[in-house]
Amino acid sequence: MKTIVTILGTRPEIIKLSPLIPLLQERFRHVLVHSGQHYSFEMDAVFFSELGLPPADYALGVGSASHGEQTARMLARLEPILLETQPDMVLVQGDTNTAMAGGLCAAKLNIPVAHLESGGRSFNRQMPEELNRIILDHISLLLLAADETAESNLLAEGLPPERIRMVGSSVIDAVERNRHHAERSSILERMEVAPGAYLALTLHRSENTTPDVLPEMIRALGELAEEQTIVFLVHPRTAAAMRAYGIEMPRGIRTSEPLGYLDTLKLVENASALLTDSGGLQEEAGALGTPTLILRNETEWRYLVDAGMHVLVGNRYESIRAGTERWLHPDALATLRSARAPIRAGASAKAVGAMAELLGVA
Repeated sequence: MKTIVTILGTRPEIIKLSPLIPLLQERFRHVLVHSGQHYSFEMDAVFFSELGLPPADYALGVGSASHGEQTARMLARLEPILLETQPDMVLVQGDTNTAMAGGLCAAKLNIPVAHLESGGRSFNRQMPEELNRIILDHISLLLLAADETAESNLLAEGLPPERIRMVGSSVIDAVERNRHHAERSSILERMEVAPGAYLALTLHRSENTTPDVLPEMIRALGELAEEQTIVFLVHPRTAAAMRAYGIEMPRGIRTSEPLGYLDTLKLVENASALLTDSGGLQEEAGALGTPTLILRNETEWRYLVDAGMHVLVGNRYESIRAGTERWLHPDALATLRSARAPIRAGASAKAVGAMAELLGVA
């Protein structure tokens, strides 16, 4: 039986790979490696529990560190595992340091790499995630693209078409598998909010947690909280940055630690709108039909913006205030909510099928 090693380590990877893991277990000898890039219960273990995933076969326990140190720890701890398990293919997802280290370690050992969510581009090389994506795509044998735009990006970079499979996004499969379970969540009661009467907020990307950007964002969001109820799921990175820069949380913002997957689904689905810089949440909101204001200047998920479901509002005080004033009123939200994007389920089965085809597995 052929062996597949799946390497993950963050909330988005756990969610996006969760629909593939049962399918991989059916067709291959499957080995699951957890890097420990996210290592708290709220950011990690709760997702394994809620998504019904098996525990990892190997846990690297790398924890937080600078990009270079974290990636180096992963490489050093992954190599013995890949030498021991001798996989026929390594599967990684997205743009994290975990995905980068997993792909690079496998490629250096001449193990074929499958990259799920291949071809996404923000075209901002100041973002470490963008560099991870580009490098991964150029060392992977199987490029599992989410949409036509991602496929075009890969072809424009000279990658061979025979290595590309346009499969769709596994986020859609994860949402469809779990949204009915989310109905049991009591998060709205715990946060004391009613459906459609609040904004959901997340904020965590490295470019948004710098001392010249984060204070402006929090000021703009604090002013918005004087007009509308905001529920802010505070990422550990953002909380640490606020403490380091002496930023106080505006009084009008209701805060929570990061939530489990089912709580997050219910909170996002019932919000009047989502404000976020998260790529994964952009797609989850798209699948749930929740209008989204993206707190960035660019996004890898252009199809949701191009379809009119989501809008880019930037990460500066002036742009956030202008964007929220324009889009967070009933008529504008109704326009966003009525838009439709080509959101299709079935990516997980297509991705596993492409891997099986490449490895000659019936």
